Amino acid sequence: MSEEPKEVIKSIWEELRKTITVETAIGKPIEIEDKTLIPIFGVGFGAGGGGGKGKEKEGQGYGFGGGGGISPVALVVVFKGIPGPEGMKVLSLKPSGAIERIVGEALPMVMEKIKEMKEEKEGKKAEEKT
Repeated sequence: MSEEPKEVIKSIWEELRKTITVETAIGKPIEIEDKTLIPIFGVGFGAGGGGGKGKEKEGQGYGFGGGGGISPVALVVVFKGIPGPEGMKVLSLKPSGAIERIVGEALPMVMEKIKEMKEEKEGKKAEEKT
C-alpha cells in the first residue's frame, strides 16, 4: 500500500460521510394526480478498523471493514388543495408497532392543536391592537 493505512481509512470514511446525507434519507418527491409522495428511508452504517505492528520488515497489519444499508420506512402523502394537517398523511412501510401507531395517529392531532393555538394567539394580538 503506497498510502499510510490511517490515511486510507480516513479517506474512505470521508467518502462515506459525503454519501450519507439528509437527501439519502428523504427521497425525491413524486407527483401523482392530486398527491405528492415523499419516500422516507432508514439509513444505517457500521464500520470497524484494525491495526498492528511488528518488527521492521517482518510485518505490519491494518484492516478496515464496513457495511451499510438503506430501506424504505415511510411514505409522506401530501394532498394538493387540502390545507393543514388534513392534507398530509404518513404511511409506515414497516410492520406497525406501538410507537408508529401513536405517531401516526397523534401527529395530525398535534399539528391541528398547534394551528389552533397559533390562531388563538394571533387573535389576541389583534384584539390588543384595537
